[in-house]
Parts: sequence; C-alpha cells; structure tokens
Amino acid sequence: MKLIAIANTAGGVGKTTSAHAIAVASTEYGKKTLVIDADPGAGLTFCCGIENPRVSTLEYLTGEFSLESATLKTTERFNLLPAATRLSALNIDDAISTEKFREATRDFDLVIVDTATGPNRLATYFLALADLLLIPANAEILSIRGALHAKDFAVSSGFAGIPYLLLVKQDDSLSEEILTTLKSSFSILDPAIPTDSLVSDSQQRGNSVLTLHNQSGVAADYREITYSLLEELGIF
Repeated sequence: MKLIAIANTAGGVGKTTSAHAIAVASTEYGKKTLVIDADPGAGLTFCCGIENPRVSTLEYLTGEFSLESATLKTTERFNLLPAATRLSALNIDDAISTEKFREATRDFDLVIVDTATGPNRLATYFLALADLLLIPANAEILSIRGALHAKDFAVSSGFAGIPYLLLVKQDDSLSEEILTTLKSSFSILDPAIPTDSLVSDSQQRGNSVLTLHNQSGVAADYREITYSLLEELGIF
C-alpha cells in the first residue's frame, strides 16, 4: 500500500477535484484504490453523490467499525471512506494506531487522502503515514502561500519526502519570480491543469470529469498526472 496525502492550508485550490480525478484514473489503470475523505466539510463525499453517510471516517478511526464495514464502493469503482460533519468532533488521540491503519489497508495498491483546509491534527495523522505529498495550487497568492505552509506543516508532522506541486486552474502563466520560488520548494508536476467548466459540471452530477467527460483535455491531463504519480510510487 502507498498513500498520497493531498493538502493545502488554503481553500478552493482543487484538493477535492484532484483527489477524485486521481482516484478514477488510478482505478482505470487497474489499481485497487481507497479514497479517504478526511475533511469534515465532506466535499469529496458529496462529489461522489453521497450525503451524511451512516458510517464515516470518524467511526472507522475510532475503531467503532472495521474498514470493510465503513467503506463504500462507488459507481466509479474505487472504494470510499466517506466523511460527515461529525468528523470535526474526532479527538485524534482516540484514533487507531498508524500500525493498525497500515494493516487494514495493506490490500490496497493506493490510498488517497483528501485533507481539510488549514493545519489540523487529523491531517498530521495522515501526513505521518504519507509516501507522497501532493499540493494542488493555483496562481493566486493565497494559494501559493497555502502551499508553502502545507509543506512546512507536513515536515513538522513527520513527512520526510519531497512535496509535489500540482498547478490547477491555469488560465495565465505564473511570473518567473513565483516559478523560481516554487521550483526551489517543490517538484512541479507537468502538465498543469487548466480551468474547465466540465469539472464543475461533473461534480454537480456526482461524478469525476474523467467519468462524464472522459475524452476531454482536462481528463487526459489528470490521467497523465496520475501515471507520473504511480510511477513515482513504484506501483505502475
């Protein structure tokens, strides 16, 4: 099992969209994939067409339910550990051990964790487990700032790898000054993901853009990104 944590302390930067797209692409590539919604806002859960699940990430992490009982098989063929607003009540000190988590997920090729905006202790739990940190960001200064903060937060949480930056919603090129700063702090993935109305259209219909608009340019870009990530993790 390899784990990708998706994080940025800024909101609205494409974390959930990217987690969903990479999950679908990974499944298309034949990988047994588990997606964990670790955000009490439950945006990824909602984008998969689920609202207020009976069993959520909270009940799994506190040991009330097994992973098999807590996960759902989505119509897009990946497994989902859904979130609900009650996840915000989790005391991370009551969570199962990281060793028990690894044992429970060992049959998956890939685990993708969509973390909440801002530093939080639940993100710390998953960042310590992460084999790869993916930070989506756009050209806005608060997004870039959030990416840099996410990197620092990950290091303080025990993540020791090189963070990967995925540039999303790219309508305009970044300035050379910003690019130089980013290249000194991250491994920047290529291609960048452009702004595309097909993404929001798909989310409104409870699917990823790779499912509803599978021949689109943005779908192809996410497949290429996923291929690179799987290669980096040594599972392709």
